[in-house]
Amino acid sequence: HDNYGTTAVGYTGGNFPQGGGINQWVQQATVGGCLPNDAPEPQDASNRYTLLALRSSRRLPLNAPCLSLRLHPEMAPELLDEAAMALRSGGAHPILFHDDRMVKALHTRAGFELKDARNFACDGCYEPMIAGATEFAFSNVTPLDAVQCAMNRGAHLLSAGPIYLRGLKLTFPSTPPEEIQSFEHFYSIFEEHLKYLTFGYFNMILGGYGNVSDYAPSPLLSVLIEGCVEKGRDLSNGGARIHLNAPMFVGTPNAVDSLFTIKTLVYERRATTLPELLECLQSNWGYEMQEPFTSKFVTESWRDDKSERFQALRRMALALPKWGSGDPEVDALGERVVRSITGTAEGLFHQEAGPVHELLEGLRSTYSEPGHPWEMHMQVGIGTFEGYVGDGAGNGASADGRLNGQPYASDLSPIPVPSDLPPIAQDPKAPNAVPDCNRDVYKAMQSFNTPAVYEGFSNASPVDLNVREAATQEEVVGFIRAYLHGEVGSNLITITVADPDTYAAAAEEPERYELVRVRMGGWTEYYAAMFPAHQAQHARRPFFILAP
Repeated sequence: HDNYGTTAVGYTGGNFPQGGGINQWVQQATVGGCLPNDAPEPQDASNRYTLLALRSSRRLPLNAPCLSLRLHPEMAPELLDEAAMALRSGGAHPILFHDDRMVKALHTRAGFELKDARNFACDGCYEPMIAGATEFAFSNVTPLDAVQCAMNRGAHLLSAGPIYLRGLKLTFPSTPPEEIQSFEHFYSIFEEHLKYLTFGYFNMILGGYGNVSDYAPSPLLSVLIEGCVEKGRDLSNGGARIHLNAPMFVGTPNAVDSLFTIKTLVYERRATTLPELLECLQSNWGYEMQEPFTSKFVTESWRDDKSERFQALRRMALALPKWGSGDPEVDALGERVVRSITGTAEGLFHQEAGPVHELLEGLRSTYSEPGHPWEMHMQVGIGTFEGYVGDGAGNGASADGRLNGQPYASDLSPIPVPSDLPPIAQDPKAPNAVPDCNRDVYKAMQSFNTPAVYEGFSNASPVDLNVREAATQEEVVGFIRAYLHGEVGSNLITITVADPDTYAAAAEEPERYELVRVRMGGWTEYYAAMFPAHQAQHARRPFFILAP
């Protein structure tokens, strides 16, 4: 029932990817965690209702409400057992917050008072908000766009061809690829494009603040949000006690893996040049040999040779280690990219002069009242929610091996196998098995076990894990305990328990597998209710082995 503007979470109207949200109520219950106080040490808030919620999520085969469990070191061990049983039952919830990391991120990076940071609960997806007091808005920034713009002088790759030539212009015209002689030079250009795109986000969000209240106010919800009654203002018009916005840097894992491909194949192995790799992506890895990158006057053998060369480069890119596999070199680059993302967003938001500062000052002047100062918090996020298919459809081929329009990774998860390749084989030694798609979870999750991730992403850094049905109770509890004690990353983990055979059968015989539920980027959904593109993306996510 969405119409243009009725889902204006960024204070502006637009089309919404409704196909990913069919059958979803977007309801959320958050349990566990610590008491919302200023005590020097956090005090466990879990109780018998926490236990009731966990047991209910195991026994009732529902997709909503989604259950979030704030894991706290002082909580009773039986709650970890109950969480593991719920996950193994096949419901894909609860999702697991690392409470200490999340509270610290909200307090030190997002700037909330400690008692407020300890009082977070999730909205319908997972975003942590201060319970009962928050107005929230978000929109997307795409680091993968910044990678492509750095390669292509500010132009988008999906639109490359006879109409827009090298591509639709997206940012500023930067250095031509043939003049970029080192990866450090390339990375500095990437950061400039990232800054440009991030500023565009703030300009849209802050420039449109208050628009919604004139057309679609929320009087019922407003009276339940602390501050609105006291000020006599609607939730969407400065009424809430706390205001926050979250730039969601979607496709970050694809950006990291693309940068690693460029670093490795172009500047280290010299297997290609940046101009050739750019032409390769403009030609969709050789599968769309179109003008102006070829011509009807060239010989068919010349075109075929070039197409095969580009496809060979893709095979090289796909064979490289990926973020979320625990490879130290990729992890170092991933941490660097995350620091660039969070540093760019925080730097623009907290600048003491410039256009973002002027927009914020204007809002403070408009909405501040005696005793009720208006201030906005900013939480850097990584959520794709259900948009990993729709957002990927609008992005061209990328250096990580994606073809034009293929899905992104969900949230901060490792990238899936491209949808033109076979799904992950049951047997990792099978002929069609894709390398590195059956991963040791303890090694893989080191990729995200850094403060840059679990503190920098203060709107949470969810990693969505596929786990096989053979996982034992002891293995799942052991992994949850290791996560709770900081032995693996990040600050939010989701676990879906299902086998490749289950996915394949559920796609063909949905009536026999009607209770199979999986974790999408933002919620739990019945696998049979998902469109084929979503089913295919989920079946192609890497599987993680929990045996230590």
